[in-house]
Amino acid sequence: MARKDIFSETIDSGCLAGLTETDYRYCVEHLDVVMESRTRECPFCGSAEIIRKGYSSNGTQRYGCKACGRGFIGNVFPYTHVPLDKWKAFSRAYLEGTPLIRCAAACGVCLKTAQYMKHRLVDMVRNDPSMPLTFCGEMLVDA
Repeated sequence: MARKDIFSETIDSGCLAGLTETDYRYCVEHLDVVMESRTRECPFCGSAEIIRKGYSSNGTQRYGCKACGRGFIGNVFPYTHVPLDKWKAFSRAYLEGTPLIRCAAACGVCLKTAQYMKHRLVDMVRNDPSMPLTFCGEMLVDA
């Protein structure tokens, strides 16, 4: 019988449990701002003249600005089929330390979609050094 082992990174549950109210509010407000910035524009100069410019080392799409010439990693939310209100509900529940199956039920998505949302959220948060969160590894074993 073949086993499929998958290693992924996730937000440390101890870190989530130890978040102060101020840090939690900062994370939620920051994620709301990022989620609502669905337009593609340069975070440095605000220009809408952007082009795709390869991929980062972890496989995230990189973009370049034609106006200022700077590169950046794009937002993970603009090209998703999950509505923004479900993303917000999911991120709040996940940052409260709610188990993934309950996050899925709270947002009205299936467990597989919730897992996908978690990975995209973790990727986005990991690339933002202003977020006061730590990460740990997670091994998923499918027997």
